[in-house]
Amino acid sequence: MNIGQALGYAVTIVNGSEGYTPVAFLDTLASEPVWTIGHGTTRVAGQPVQPGMTCTREQADLWAMTDMTAAAHYVLEESKVPLNEFQLGALISFCYNIGDGNFRASSVLEALNLGLYTVAANRLLEYDEAGGVVRGGLETRRGRERALFLLGCPHGALTLAAERASVEQAAADAETAREDAETDALNQASLDRIAKGK
Repeated sequence: MNIGQALGYAVTIVNGSEGYTPVAFLDTLASEPVWTIGHGTTRVAGQPVQPGMTCTREQADLWAMTDMTAAAHYVLEESKVPLNEFQLGALISFCYNIGDGNFRASSVLEALNLGLYTVAANRLLEYDEAGGVVRGGLETRRGRERALFLLGCPHGALTLAAERASVEQAAADAETAREDAETDALNQASLDRIAKGK
């Protein structure tokens, strides 16, 4: 297990999702409103972020990496099954976003610790709400976390391919059913005309 590599994967998702905010703002979408800065940082050196606080991008990167490193160790402590760099990277991003306590209580960790890797990956998609409303940014982030996690599953690529094939097959089946219905209607109309002719 290369934690540094896992952190690299997580950084890509976190920075892409959180962006960079140099001035502290009150995140009212959190379950409890919290002052936030940088790449989603809520505590610096153990102290809550305060109104009026500012930071450089370098500071933001350092704070986020410190928190993600802590999240990595927390995820590994709570996980009872083996993880590789892809899976750990996805879970670091997830844990960093929802917090340690919520990660511990999550249905993702529950499935993971039962060895249900694909179920755990799919359950990431359930965590797409903030303030009781589904948020597009969270949907995108969870999709990225899921995709990264599945890269770490031996059958991950097959799972994604199977899902795509399933959708394509459903569309093909619907088209076939529509064509069959049209053919049946034409046949019935012909029979009706023949019957009336008699």
